[in-house]
Amino acid sequence: VDSRILGPLNEMLTAGKAYGIDVQSGYRAYSHQSSLYWRQVNNYKGNGYNDTAAQTAAGKIVKRPGYSEHNSGLAVDLGGSGNFLLTESFANTPAYKWLIEHCADYGFILRFPKGKEAITGVIYEAWHFRYVGREAAAEIMAKGLCLEEYLEQKGL
Repeated sequence: VDSRILGPLNEMLTAGKAYGIDVQSGYRAYSHQSSLYWRQVNNYKGNGYNDTAAQTAAGKIVKRPGYSEHNSGLAVDLGGSGNFLLTESFANTPAYKWLIEHCADYGFILRFPKGKEAITGVIYEAWHFRYVGREAAAEIMAKGLCLEEYLEQKGL
């Protein structure tokens, strides 16, 4: 992860230790993101999508290399409570519930919340948390916003 979030991330992991919360994915090199993205594109193409449709659909699940928050080092995929699958099922765990209640205390938000897919352009990812700082995180999580809505409200 980026050095700017290492302290807050470690604090959050320590505080959530009872839930077995751990990082499944942090910083990703461009080459690794490229591999993930093109694998997803090829999966869609194998299911009959043309190239353009496959890239569009894949981009809702795995961002293009250079556009993923993982490339910035400011995002982490988390698991816990014995669930490290990076699927929606993580939302049914005590670890997820703890993270939703406390992630903002450490400057993190659930980056791609359920019901915000049309705004974020990304599927609901119960496991993907992004560092935005404590003040912004508190407002975003308290108001049930996604990052795009928060930035729009701030005129950014």
